[in-house]
Amino acid sequence: MFKKLFLITLIFLGFISFAQSETSWIKKKDKTETVKKVDKEKTTSWIKKKEVTENKKKVKEKIKESKSWITKKSKKKVKDIKEKLKKHKSFEKLPKGEFYFAGYIEPVDNEEIKYVYGYINSNKKSETFQVGNKSLYSRSDGVAYFEDESNRCEIDSFIGVLFGDIKGKVVLKCKNGLDITGDFKQVGMTGKGNGETSDGNFVKFKFFNTKINAIAELENYRSDNEYEKTIVERQAPNKKKEKILLNPNGNYYALLIGNSKYTNGWSSLDSPVNDINSIKAVLDKKYDFKKILTVENGTKKDIYAAFQKLSELTTTNDYVLIYYSGHGQIKAEQAYWIPTDGSKSWGSGDWINISEIDIFLTEIKAHHLAVLVDSCFVGSKFKGMNIIDDIEFYDDDKAQYTKSLKSSLNLRSRSVLSSGTSGEVSDTVKGTGHSRFALSIINQLNVFHKKSYPLDLEQMAYLMKINYTKFQKPFMYHPDTWQHGGGNFIFIPKKNLK
Repeated sequence: MFKKLFLITLIFLGFISFAQSETSWIKKKDKTETVKKVDKEKTTSWIKKKEVTENKKKVKEKIKESKSWITKKSKKKVKDIKEKLKKHKSFEKLPKGEFYFAGYIEPVDNEEIKYVYGYINSNKKSETFQVGNKSLYSRSDGVAYFEDESNRCEIDSFIGVLFGDIKGKVVLKCKNGLDITGDFKQVGMTGKGNGETSDGNFVKFKFFNTKINAIAELENYRSDNEYEKTIVERQAPNKKKEKILLNPNGNYYALLIGNSKYTNGWSSLDSPVNDINSIKAVLDKKYDFKKILTVENGTKKDIYAAFQKLSELTTTNDYVLIYYSGHGQIKAEQAYWIPTDGSKSWGSGDWINISEIDIFLTEIKAHHLAVLVDSCFVGSKFKGMNIIDDIEFYDDDKAQYTKSLKSSLNLRSRSVLSSGTSGEVSDTVKGTGHSRFALSIINQLNVFHKKSYPLDLEQMAYLMKINYTKFQKPFMYHPDTWQHGGGNFIFIPKKNLK
């Protein structure tokens, strides 16, 4: 991220006691330096004004150039855009668009960062061009809104193929006399670009074909900018200990599945049933889960019935945790959970295909959905794996961590945390009755409750990573088909609830 940092250096002159005449000379020098400083400030101010004037002229030229590709809109289209510009719309209430974008305008001097978002649709009367097997329209239009409701803009864009890449230009004609121009590159159904305003501000933006991804990107911009602002403006730490309080909009639910006793040739496991009972005990006592469903030594029918019951309980505002511990297996690159009545060999239809679980999970109504998998071979096999290797840990900055938690709580979340990837994982840690994966979860839940500190899934994964052996590493990812929105499942101790 590019930032314009203005650094004011204060030079403190050391005072040395000389004879009266020498002191007089020093004072005269100080006064001269002050005059020079004032002259310098005037010069700097003049330079800035000149830069703004030149930038306005440059943007004006680009606007003039854009007239060659901005086509005249129909009366119906003009009327529709005027209606959209009359009133501010939140990101969630934007009209249907082929693409949604999020961006920010960098401040100059003491300005605040401004965040913008909007949508565009193809102009079906414009020329088309071919990209592979697809035919794309060369022009689009739409509307942009400033998040602080200070302005609204009409958008026009033009795209084409240049040296094999899809590239384009965009113009925003805003109210209050503000113009914005930019260039972008599109890859598939996403893209990013940079621009500038007629007031001399740098603009950065990204666009997506789903509103969820664009909203998540806006939150990423906001989080990154707030973090940098915190670092730049950091003051002495506040010694007053303030508890982090969170207010989830829905209820917490859990489905815990533990398969230990197998009947058709599979070896029995020591830890799964112990694991889910201990996790349930911690969640019941120390965390506010409205309902916790458990399946001990479940058959395929038992597990499917539990998923159906969970789906009936939950709403789109709720936070849902699913935990599976038991045998897993791979057949022709396809992953399976093995129910307790599952045959030793594949082919009888009594294994649980992960793609079937994937359907159940996409049907569950939830704001946050976290799936924890403690099983051989299966951990990384949900569709669209995107492993997170660099998980940020905010424990050294409580204020920033609090902001991160509140933001994560409000954004849609879809995550998988597994005890491994596609290999075998250990069953029981000697002397504990629990797997390494479950033991880490139980310990973290207890410790964070004792500290009155919410625990998010990314932090849980981070702590697992640094404590696991080199032969088994947990992985966290967001399956693409689940439409993750940038949030993060959070375990909130009862005493941290508002």
